Amino acid sequence: MDQEEVKKNAAELKHMLIQGTVALTTIQGVELGFFDWIPLNKAVTAQELSGQMGFDISKVERWLRFATANGYVTHADAGYTLTVKGSLIRRGTPTPDLLGLHHLFSYFTKAVQYSREAYQKCVGLDSLTQGKISRDYISKVASQLSQTAAEFFKWSGLSTGHTILDLGCGDGSVLRETIKICPGISAKGIDLNIHTLELAKRKNSDAGLQDQIDLQVGDITDLSGIKDDAVDWVYTINVFHFLPVNKREQLIREMVRISRYGVFFNQVTANNIQTLAVDVLCATLFSDYTGFFIETEADDMLSHIGIKHVSFLPIIQGESRLVVLYTSKNDVPLSRIGAVTEASLAKLSTADIHTAKDLLSAGIESLTSLDIDGNVLRKAAIKTLFP
Repeated sequence: MDQEEVKKNAAELKHMLIQGTVALTTIQGVELGFFDWIPLNKAVTAQELSGQMGFDISKVERWLRFATANGYVTHADAGYTLTVKGSLIRRGTPTPDLLGLHHLFSYFTKAVQYSREAYQKCVGLDSLTQGKISRDYISKVASQLSQTAAEFFKWSGLSTGHTILDLGCGDGSVLRETIKICPGISAKGIDLNIHTLELAKRKNSDAGLQDQIDLQVGDITDLSGIKDDAVDWVYTINVFHFLPVNKREQLIREMVRISRYGVFFNQVTANNIQTLAVDVLCATLFSDYTGFFIETEADDMLSHIGIKHVSFLPIIQGESRLVVLYTSKNDVPLSRIGAVTEASLAKLSTADIHTAKDLLSAGIESLTSLDIDGNVLRKAAIKTLFP
């Protein structure tokens, strides 16, 4: 062996182990609750933290030394304070998908312990419907990973008075977030896992949303009982990698069939070392895991669907792309019309004009009063609706 090659690769492997150890110690802090108990704006001593959490003081001090060295907390005479970096992986984080990925790492440690059994018996440790792991996996991981989608729904045209259907709704966190962002919508969710649906109903009730969100047990791969154009918007998040490959395109076609305005779903594509590694570990963890898309599969499926207006947004820290298919035959959100500037969109939004149909039905006078070039916008809308 070439000694320089040996040194280079040995250093790379050592670095990987160091980063893995740091990640595990960080995950330990997340799971134990350190990031939630350490304040962001005031100091707490190790002794106070130990007493509040009921933990051995020597272990608490040891973890705090690590957290200080890695920039999660700062230490002064008054005690320890959480940094902005540390606040990103506590409850109420501004980056819920990042916190979800940390919880996902925790589940992977379980998967690694039982890898031999999973490989020999060709099954995972759990399925999403059994509830042994997934009962809290969905709320800790999947729901956190999904919440970033809600803002995109609004950007794409979801607004007051619309109906939306969540296929594979889990504990309903995305529906709750969506209602916060778009109050006045009517929301429905379907999921196979009765355990998480019960949790979802309790959370909806606690939030006072039990009358706005209808949750039902059902198989999302069979939508034959739902009429054409039954709802305005349909979405399914973090579901396709638990569906057989031969059912994925058919599900999207069914979603298109029942939607009036648009369909949302995400595609995790196994195109880098991170997603390749997660693909392996998810297959070890879940017996009903069927795998991430490869890029060509994802693109081919979209081309087969044949929807003209399509948009993408990177979500889950850039590891997944959220896809929106605009399905309306006679209406398009204004955000899809190139002639409309961001400034014009903001002004039109104040007049409750969000789609091309809204624009066409609005009088020129009302548009002029908003200092918008009404003729240009009307021509753009007509061209989009009737190419």
